[in-house]
Amino acid sequence: MDDKQQLLNRILEGQHLTPVFQPIVSLIDGKTYGYEALSRISQKELEMNIEEMFRTASKHNKSWELETLCRVKALEHSIHMERGKKLFLNVNCNIIYDNAFREGFTKAYLQKYGLNSNDIIFEITERVSILDTHAFTSAVDHYQKQNYGIAIDDVGAGYSGLNIIANARPDLIKLDMNMIRDVHKDETKQLLIKALSEFGKNAGILVIAEGIETEAELETLVSLGVGYGQGFFLGCPDPEFKDISKDKADLIRSCQAKSYIRKNKTSLYPMAGYLSRSGNTFSPYEKALKIYETLQNDPSITEFTVTESGAAIGFMTRTSLFEKFGGRYGFSLNSKKSIQQLTTKNFLSVNYDMPVNQVSKLAMQRHYDQLYNPIVVEREGNYWGIVTIKDLLEACTKVEVDTAMHSNPLTGLPGNLIIDQEILFRVLNDAPYCIIYFDIDNFKSYNDAYSFQSGDMMLMLLADILRRAAVKSEFIGHIGGDDFIVICDYHEAETYCEKVIEYFSHRVSSLYHKDDMDRGYIISKNRRGITEEFPIASLSVAGISNRIKAYKDIEAFSVEIAELKKKCKRQTGSYYEIK
Repeated sequence: MDDKQQLLNRILEGQHLTPVFQPIVSLIDGKTYGYEALSRISQKELEMNIEEMFRTASKHNKSWELETLCRVKALEHSIHMERGKKLFLNVNCNIIYDNAFREGFTKAYLQKYGLNSNDIIFEITERVSILDTHAFTSAVDHYQKQNYGIAIDDVGAGYSGLNIIANARPDLIKLDMNMIRDVHKDETKQLLIKALSEFGKNAGILVIAEGIETEAELETLVSLGVGYGQGFFLGCPDPEFKDISKDKADLIRSCQAKSYIRKNKTSLYPMAGYLSRSGNTFSPYEKALKIYETLQNDPSITEFTVTESGAAIGFMTRTSLFEKFGGRYGFSLNSKKSIQQLTTKNFLSVNYDMPVNQVSKLAMQRHYDQLYNPIVVEREGNYWGIVTIKDLLEACTKVEVDTAMHSNPLTGLPGNLIIDQEILFRVLNDAPYCIIYFDIDNFKSYNDAYSFQSGDMMLMLLADILRRAAVKSEFIGHIGGDDFIVICDYHEAETYCEKVIEYFSHRVSSLYHKDDMDRGYIISKNRRGITEEFPIASLSVAGISNRIKAYKDIEAFSVEIAELKKKCKRQTGSYYEIK
């Protein structure tokens, strides 16, 4: 008997295992969906690698005994788990249909631990081949009918492929951690994960990403639409059933909000980097002939960028390279040259965060022979990818169509959907901003006394003033009724507010009868039907900036701006305040 087998026997005989629980969380709101039960050896003198322990058990026909001990320990501790959460128990694919296993999960057995079948997810690992496919699928069907959940583990590794998903029709699939590692750097992984996420949504299967270890991986998975996540970055295995930290939950919600904005923003054009793809790159010292032969064998390469030390230093289209090798002397003249000797240095490159409408303008200003070439995208001075003219035009068209659909019909200004996206974008980013709400005081009484048509003229007047006062491409929106919003991408908005109030005070008199203006008020009925004197319309203006205080979520911002608006409305005449 070897040393490893002896250690395993001592672990099993003394039941020297303790369970730990790693949270599985929603990548939408950061709430805990359930916990995966893992095992740790409880005696230091029996220290053994966990993976090695399971391999040793398999080698010496002890898998059943070891897995049973792990499950029993997990179930014993489950009395401390909050009801409504799921307990994920790892199960070998060739054990689930064993009668002894089935007997271990009877209703009476679970009641002993205060559980029912709805609380249990069997996490089936398929790193070994299924020995009896029919028995396996029958067992899965049996447990699902008993309201147990079935998860397929390690999808994308080992034997866990599409066949088992199609046959078992699981409730959840867990993406293998090797698919998740550095996913933000790998376009192929992103495409695959996005496809699996879409498949899960269409098939009613929850998708869980395992092994999340960095913020960049988390943000990418959120943007790809993955619903659930697990990994050391979110929460480590722990003897207690712990939720992830508030900071990590806030980060998930922030990533989700940013992803929503990138996918749905309308008035604010998406960034060039969001539309870009990785593209093909070559070293400047690569022989032109070798690249020419590569392109001959791969028709999908329509252009490429030459990079050195991470930076883009040249660009060339497939057509240009083929022209260099064409003609009577082209091949002999260029076949021995390096590619940097043939590529153009005069190519359009833009920063990752440049809005696509600006990129489009630059692209259309190029010489006609470069007009439809892709644009190189750089981030912090390094090559990031390319964006095509087709993608630019589609993005700009979508913005224009969406803006028209969601604009206020009276003033033509963006409406609530676009306003909400604009506010969210500012609040969740670090760039300077000041968000200002404009409210017309005594508007209802004017509307009642002078007619709805006159009220509409006052709304159009304020909309015109807000536009005329703008000097730095401020975003202007019409919330509805007499409520407007202006978003400045700078802190010092006092001058803008003062200018709007001044213009409004001068021009609003044109909408009143001379007698009312001379008197300084109008006579109208209030909401209770009682005749009352109402002052001439004025403006209440409340602004919130991140000059002093940053807001981590939209709720905190909304509470503060609501309080400030109430304060401004209590003042007499036109009044503004910016915090």
